[in-house]
Amino acid sequence: MSSKLGFGAILCLAAWAALADPPADQAKLVSANTEFAFDLLKQIAGEQPDANIFISPFSVSGVLQMAANGAAGDTRAEMQRVLKTAALPPELLNAANQDLDQSLNSQTNVILNLANAIWFQEGILLKPGFVATNGRFFHAGLAPVDFKKPESAQIINEWADNSTHGKIKDVVQWPFDPLTRVILANAIYFKGRWERPFDKGATKPRAFHLSKDKTKPVPTMWQRGHFSYHEGNGYQAVRLPYAGRRLQMYLFLPGTNSNPAKLLAGMDSDSWRDKILPGFRDHEGTLAFPRFKLDDNVKLNESLQALGMRHAFDDADFSAMTSEPLFVSQVKQKSFVEVNEEGTEAAAVTTVTMLGMAVMQPPKPFEMIVDRPFFFVIGDGETQSILFMGLIYDPAGQGS
Repeated sequence: MSSKLGFGAILCLAAWAALADPPADQAKLVSANTEFAFDLLKQIAGEQPDANIFISPFSVSGVLQMAANGAAGDTRAEMQRVLKTAALPPELLNAANQDLDQSLNSQTNVILNLANAIWFQEGILLKPGFVATNGRFFHAGLAPVDFKKPESAQIINEWADNSTHGKIKDVVQWPFDPLTRVILANAIYFKGRWERPFDKGATKPRAFHLSKDKTKPVPTMWQRGHFSYHEGNGYQAVRLPYAGRRLQMYLFLPGTNSNPAKLLAGMDSDSWRDKILPGFRDHEGTLAFPRFKLDDNVKLNESLQALGMRHAFDDADFSAMTSEPLFVSQVKQKSFVEVNEEGTEAAAVTTVTMLGMAVMQPPKPFEMIVDRPFFFVIGDGETQSILFMGLIYDPAGQGS
C-alpha cells in the first residue's frame, strides 16, 4: 500500500489548519469531513491491503451531501451519520458547504477548481427544493439528458474532462442501465508548485523497499534545509507547503517495524487536530522523496455500506428529490496525482448514479391445459404432510 494519505483528505485537512477563526458552522463541517476522510480511507485500505490508494474524500462527501439534499427519513439520517454531519441542520450544513467552497476557491497562489453537476432523465420532474438548494449552495449545473442515447455519456465525460483540465476522462460508460434517472457529480482539480521546489539535478535512482526482501529503484528527489518536521510514535513526518503556504502536503514515513496501514489505524480526526498538527516544528534536515504518478479508479458502494450507509442503496427514500422512487446504484471515483520536483497536480471526479425502481407489472393471465400425463399431490396445508401422490398417464384408463 502507498505511504501517502489520500489527496482529498490532505486538502480538507490543510484547509482546516490554514483557516483563521472560520465561522463556527464551517469549522463543524470541516471537522465532519475530516472524520469521514479517515473513516473512508481506513475502509478502502482494509479492502485493498498493500495497494496504492489515492482518493479525494472531500469530493465524495461533497457529492453525497448534494444527494442527501434529495433524501428523506431513514435514508437521509443514515447518510448524515456516515458523513458525520448530523449535528448541522440542513440549511446550516448547505451554507457551510458554500462558505467552505468559496474559501477554497479564493486562493490565487495555486490552481484549485471545484465543480458540481446534476444530469437527469428527460421527462423526470425533480422537486424545486432539491434543485434550488443544490444550485444555490453547491452551484451545481443542472441539465436534462436522454440516458438512452450515447450523447448523454459524452456530455458527462466532456464535463469531467473540462473540470479537471483533461486529467479525468471517461467517468461514465454508455449504455446506461435502462432505469438510470439521475447522475450527480463532483470534480476537484489542484495544481500547485512547492514553495521550495526540488532540484531536478539532485534526483537520482534509489532503492525503494517494497517489502523486507524486495527493493525497486525509483527516481528519488532530494532536498536539504529547514522543514516543518514532526516525529511521532512510530513515524516521521514533514509538512511541505505549496506556493502561498495555505495548501500543504503532509508526508508520513512509518517506522521500519510498522507500515502505512498500521499508522493510519492509529489516526482519527481528534488525534490529527490535537496531537499531529500541533507537533510540527521547524527543524533542519534532509528529505529524500520519490517522484510518483498514479491513476486510481474505485467503486465505493461496499465501502460506504460498511460504514453504515445502507438505505441509500436499498429501500431508499429520495422523495425530496423526485416523486419517482429512486435508489443509489453506484458511487465511484476516478482520480489522478503526479508529484515531481516542481509540485503536485491532482484531480478527482466522484459520480453518484441513481436508478428508478423497477415497476412490477401484473402477471399475464396464464393458460394451463392439462392434456398430457401429469403428477399430483394431496397434502395437509397446515402440517405440510403429504397424504397422497399420483402420476396420471391416462385419465380414461383403469376405473374410469
